Amino acid sequence: MKRLPPSFDGMQLRVLRREAGLTQQQIADALGISRETVVAIENNKPSAIEGLKLKTIQMWCGVCRQHHVRFNTLDRFSKYTLSLIFCQKE
Repeated sequence: MKRLPPSFDGMQLRVLRREAGLTQQQIADALGISRETVVAIENNKPSAIEGLKLKTIQMWCGVCRQHHVRFNTLDRFSKYTLSLIFCQKE
């Protein structure tokens, strides 16, 4: 499973979650992770970011999309994430 690079910015996920009107606990429950993990990701804790899997990001976006996040927000996030993945060295 491909992991995101340590340069990933968890603040991007916070923006998605907040725009979707979800609490940290709600997104954690939807993803099957702890609220503390959500906090660590959103606050860019290195160990949380380094262990972040692309599948988790996809699921996070899917949950937020169900709550009517604006297309521009999702599009901007998708472009940001793709730029990180394709610029990452193997």
